[in-house]
Amino acid sequence: MLNKKTKEDTMTYLILRETHYEGIDNSYDIEDFTNDHDKAVEKLQGYKLINDNKDRTYTIIKYESPLLLTEEVA
Repeated sequence: MLNKKTKEDTMTYLILRETHYEGIDNSYDIEDFTNDHDKAVEKLQGYKLINDNKDRTYTIIKYESPLLLTEEVA
C-alpha cells in the first residue's frame, strides 16, 4: 500500500540563486523553498525585485519527493 500523500503533498518548489562568474563555473544556492506554488512565484518575484546584482539570477525548481512504500504489496 502506498502512502496517502498526494502529488501536491510531495511537491516542493526551490528558489534557486545562480551567481555568474567570469573564468570559473557559476555557483548555485537554494535561497528559499515552499510547498505552495503561488507562494513560490511570489517569493521569486520578490527576490528578482530586490536583486541589485547583475551577476545574480533567481529561478524556481520544482522538486517532487519520491513516494515511499509503507507496507509490502502482495
